[in-house]
Amino acid sequence: MGAIVFSPASMRILFSLITLSLLLHPQPVLAIHAGTTRHYEFNIELQNVTRLCHTKSMVTVNGQFPGPRIVAREGDRLLIKVVNHVANNISIHW
Repeated sequence: MGAIVFSPASMRILFSLITLSLLLHPQPVLAIHAGTTRHYEFNIELQNVTRLCHTKSMVTVNGQFPGPRIVAREGDRLLIKVVNHVANNISIHW
C-alpha cells in the first residue's frame, strides 16, 4: 500500500477548514464560578455557658460556641467584620 500524499495547496485548504470549523463551532458553556462576595459579622462576647452541670464564662461568636459556620466556594471573597465586646484582646483562627 502506498502513502497518501497531499499537495501544499490541499493542506492549506484542509487546515483552513479545520480552523474555521473550530472557530464557528459553538463552544460548550462551562459552569465557571465567577465568585461571590459574602458578608459576615461576628460579635465576640463573654457569656455564661452551662455544660455538664457546670457553668463558666466563655467567649462566644454571635452567641454561639463553637462559632457560626462560614459558607464559601473557591473564588469567593469574604468580608468579615469582627466586633470585640470582650475586655481582652482575642485571636481568631480560621
